[in-house]
Amino acid sequence: AHEIKNPLTPIQLSAERLKRKFGREITTDKETFDLCADTIVRQVGDIRRMVDEFSAFARMPQPVIKEEDISRILRESLVLQRNAHPDIAFVTDGLPERGPIVPCDRRLLGQAVTNLLQNAADAVAMREGGHEIVIGLEVTPAMPGTSSAQSSRAEIAITVQDDGIGLPAQDRDRLSEPYVTHKPKGTGLGLAIVKKIMEDHGGRIVLEDRTDGPGAIVRLVLPLAGPEARG
Repeated sequence: AHEIKNPLTPIQLSAERLKRKFGREITTDKETFDLCADTIVRQVGDIRRMVDEFSAFARMPQPVIKEEDISRILRESLVLQRNAHPDIAFVTDGLPERGPIVPCDRRLLGQAVTNLLQNAADAVAMREGGHEIVIGLEVTPAMPGTSSAQSSRAEIAITVQDDGIGLPAQDRDRLSEPYVTHKPKGTGLGLAIVKKIMEDHGGRIVLEDRTDGPGAIVRLVLPLAGPEARG
């Protein structure tokens, strides 16, 4: 991964510099010049992202669990995606300024949320008319007296909802498995990484179709008591 990524930065910087330095001087077919320069920058970004996913999946670290502010983690992830996709409206739903405080690995959970937001942005870009991603929180209180240990514990769900192309009809039950993807440039590792992070936190990932229109809803469900409370 390191050897592949080394030449990517100079390639990107060279394309950006060519556009800055010669963009105003070129009068013949300037549109093609700008298109080629932008294509280089965009493709370099795609390669870097793929390499990062392969590398991350190959050496997933064990989570270091601490008490963390979930809203802060989500807002930090949103800032990056808003800058990367200015044409998409990123909306928060029920996201408080602070809290809730949940036991988790801040970096790994942020990576999982970023992967979901990027997947949602890809899905929105693949549907004409898609323009919005909504991120929110849902808290399910503990239900004493239920027979299922999972249903009786208190949980919090991070929800990412988009109005993109939606979940595929084929292999939808295998989308979180490695190398399963329905995107033209997908590696099939984004959701696999998210699933692994959630399992290491004692949680789970849930994928659903939207019922009020096109698109999908993905939930990252975490136990409020932390993974050490399992069993």
